[in-house]
Amino acid sequence: MALLVRSCIPILTLLLGLFSAVKGAAAQRPLSKGCTTPHNWAGQTREFSFESSGGTRSYRIHLPSSYAVNKALPLLIAYHGSGNNPTKFETETRFSDESVNPDTITVYPAGVKGNWQGPTYAEPGVSDLVFTTDLVNRIKDNYCVDQSRVYATGHSNGAGFTGTLACSPEHGGQFAAFAPVSGAFYTDVKGDENCHPARSPLPMFEAHGTADPIIPYNGGKGRGGPLPSIPYWLSRWAQRNQCTTSSTKDLPNGVHDTKWTCAGVDGLLRHLKIDGHNHSWPGKKSEIDISPVVIEFLSAFHKP
Repeated sequence: MALLVRSCIPILTLLLGLFSAVKGAAAQRPLSKGCTTPHNWAGQTREFSFESSGGTRSYRIHLPSSYAVNKALPLLIAYHGSGNNPTKFETETRFSDESVNPDTITVYPAGVKGNWQGPTYAEPGVSDLVFTTDLVNRIKDNYCVDQSRVYATGHSNGAGFTGTLACSPEHGGQFAAFAPVSGAFYTDVKGDENCHPARSPLPMFEAHGTADPIIPYNGGKGRGGPLPSIPYWLSRWAQRNQCTTSSTKDLPNGVHDTKWTCAGVDGLLRHLKIDGHNHSWPGKKSEIDISPVVIEFLSAFHKP
């Protein structure tokens, strides 16, 4: 019997070690409160509203068909451009198409009067930073979210707001990575005066057309104020992210894919320069289909 007990000790030690490792991992990535709440509409999109900054705020939310209680999934917040709306943006981006985005809960919030905080034309007194924090907390409280994989993307004014969010120490820290497209970076025009990220490095992706007449690639004056050039804006994120080197790969159709190595992480900062592209969201018929690239980039990162 003593021999049997002694022979089992190494196995028990190994099992206890594995249990501790799993328990430790779970402690680092806790399930959200909503993991106890079942939903019978997986694979569909629903619309809801609640009270936050700006009054009654609405949003569309898509649950992947794989959604289940206690199966924590990533969360993506997708901000439409100025004058657009969540329904149209859901169609344009195809983030609810599981061939593009198979396992991420995607939320499409509505800006007040179709706009987001940052430019001069945004609704005065509305804090979309506060609204975003309220929204993410609401989703975590009602759905099963992997809290280390919360992401933000957007287009135009919505993309610019993701930049504002990334620069906010109070409201950007819960996000793992950002992916603005055709970004209108009104709040990040020069220096770091208005940009103090919650942590560094912070994964950032941006795609932009060189023939964009609304948010010019080389900067200038936009409808909502002055705009930085995209190369200059990227150079500041390279500094913030402790980037050391970069390399550019030329893709078909005049797309130039630049990746930086930042704090020892390859591709933590990435930019797609699209020759001749206008201000539209680059879709299937564009020089590059940007939505799968956005999902690929974001999915590579977890919040530490």
